[in-house]
Amino acid sequence: MFRWIKEAIVGSAPVEFESAFDLPESVNRLKAASRRWVFSSMGREFAAGSVSASRVSLQRVIPMVGNSFKPFFVGRFEQHDGKVLLTGRFAMHWLVKVFMAFWLGFCALFTVAGIAAAMRTPKAAAMPLMGGLMLLFGLGLVRLGGWFSRRDPAWLSELISTALHAPEAALPNGTFPTHPAHLSTSRTPAFIPVVALLLAISGVMGLVSASTGIQTYHSDLRRTVITHYASGTLRYVAAACGLVMLGLAYGIYRRSLLAWRLCFGLLGGSWLYSLFELLTRADLGNARIPAMAFFIVSIVIVLIWGRWWYAQRAHFHD
Repeated sequence: MFRWIKEAIVGSAPVEFESAFDLPESVNRLKAASRRWVFSSMGREFAAGSVSASRVSLQRVIPMVGNSFKPFFVGRFEQHDGKVLLTGRFAMHWLVKVFMAFWLGFCALFTVAGIAAAMRTPKAAAMPLMGGLMLLFGLGLVRLGGWFSRRDPAWLSELISTALHAPEAALPNGTFPTHPAHLSTSRTPAFIPVVALLLAISGVMGLVSASTGIQTYHSDLRRTVITHYASGTLRYVAAACGLVMLGLAYGIYRRSLLAWRLCFGLLGGSWLYSLFELLTRADLGNARIPAMAFFIVSIVIVLIWGRWWYAQRAHFHD
């Protein structure tokens, strides 16, 4: 436990990559193998960051997937005995380290203060428990983020090694590989089970809604509003949609090309349904113009998601 906490704060053990080229060429090749900005592409994953002789900072970027606790490679180029070496560590971003240090330090002080307060009065008995839970939550968040990004060091290492050793004949037009192909395609991408799970949950909710006859459920501190289906036909439609979502979830999990194609229909159908609901509602009043503005923004969101989903074609098969 203490080992991964130390690695999260300090970083991994020092790593070293030897280059087959001189210093300027090594910098240029690694710079060409990465991109400057994290928003450079909506397609396949890539490495992004800054590359110079005095400082290298690279992260693995997976489109539409965010993880503040993922490791960065931070290092610099050095020259020893006529060899060019890239040395550094894999560690979280320094801003994340500062935030987590503040969070964990505050939780520790709160826990200590809670223990002192609980010793004076029984009414404060819950304070140390709350502080301890907040402390464990912070540690668990770091641990979970590290687990999701556990393959990033190997991915970045492969990209760096390829850029610093790839022969000229394998790099046409002066370009370099932006991702290690065998690391990114040999195993199921992380987004596939996530998408499958979300579709499965949606399908189960549709079946439960159809079986109970409850179309919508809203509750607050004052009242509970339950809306039932207006007809039995709508319940059958909801049940059919739930079954379709479950089948689509299974197809995405199995990486079926047909399921990949049907997701475009799901994305477009959801957008059209939201448009139909917006145009037919009579209770918007003065909020109709903001609602239309929000709907226009949703067009951009749908296009972004559609472009990203189209770029995942390589992960699906017939």
